[in-house]
Amino acid sequence: MAVGDTRALRRVVLLWSGVGVLLLLAFIATFGAVQRAYYSPSGFVEAFARSIAAHDLRSALSMPGAAPTKAALASAGLPTTASRELLRSDILPTIRDVSVVSDTPGRDGVHAVVVNASADGTPVSATLHVRQTGSVLGVLPLWSFASTPLGVSRITVAHAKDFTVGHHTVSPRAASPAQPAEAFSVSADYLVLPLAPLALEHDSRYVSAGRVLTAPAAGEVTETTVDAQPTAAFTKAVQREVNGFLDECAKQRVLQPAGCPFGAVIDDRVQGDPTWSMVTYPVVRLAPGDTGWTAAPAAGVAHLTATVQSLFDGTVSTRSEDEPFSMKLSSVVIRPDGSLSIVVAQDP
Repeated sequence: MAVGDTRALRRVVLLWSGVGVLLLLAFIATFGAVQRAYYSPSGFVEAFARSIAAHDLRSALSMPGAAPTKAALASAGLPTTASRELLRSDILPTIRDVSVVSDTPGRDGVHAVVVNASADGTPVSATLHVRQTGSVLGVLPLWSFASTPLGVSRITVAHAKDFTVGHHTVSPRAASPAQPAEAFSVSADYLVLPLAPLALEHDSRYVSAGRVLTAPAAGEVTETTVDAQPTAAFTKAVQREVNGFLDECAKQRVLQPAGCPFGAVIDDRVQGDPTWSMVTYPVVRLAPGDTGWTAAPAAGVAHLTATVQSLFDGTVSTRSEDEPFSMKLSSVVIRPDGSLSIVVAQDP
């Protein structure tokens, strides 16, 4: 073989050797990237988080160990009867910027993986625990959640029957029907996803509650209260009922109107029928009680006009004077049809 041919062959061998090395390096790099992205604790958790961010709950909850089975919930010490009603894609916030920030292996082989994101522009974070369950071809490890990635929100609706999340209305009584029918506050346990805080509210004609977030950590129970308070329309409606009640009391032409918070005692003889009129109505200020709304004692003034004959000397005079009184509402209940049931009690 000529010297020139030998040199040419050597160049070809070196060229293909270099190509082979580059291909090998590319394979190793690709293999490493695939392993990190799909076959590592970080990749596993990131895939779960990105499924939630995409509102793809079916994919997220189908990942190994993610389904909230009774066994998984019991193992985490969570209520096994927690409702799944809040596991809905249409109520989730907008989740962006998903990133795994740490992966800490434990002595028991369980990795604690911290993932950050933003939910409706607010930073959120979750610590999820995963463990290896096998491998592909003995090389690529397979992972599963070591404990449930979900949390439980114990939601109490105080002074109302339901709450809203997004455009969805939720009744705790439906999730926990054993509560008394007359309960003034209702509560139930709900499964909630990580990285997805939910905004709860209540808004109705008579009571309203401002926005409150619920975001339990994975494997934990968080107490959340939707505290409904009286609206101006509610107070106005009760005041109207109270005023009407007192007006009816004033129509009674007796010194002690029956069932009413005001009256008068006159030792002399009353000639004819006394008459009443309202001067000042008590101002209603509603507050929650044990079984319904109440109103603290409030002052009012009624005016009495009566013709009186003195038992001492027989003189006749007209008695015209204000009679202060106090009244309270021991119970104000909103009936299912929206009408009000009001119990008035005279202040001792």
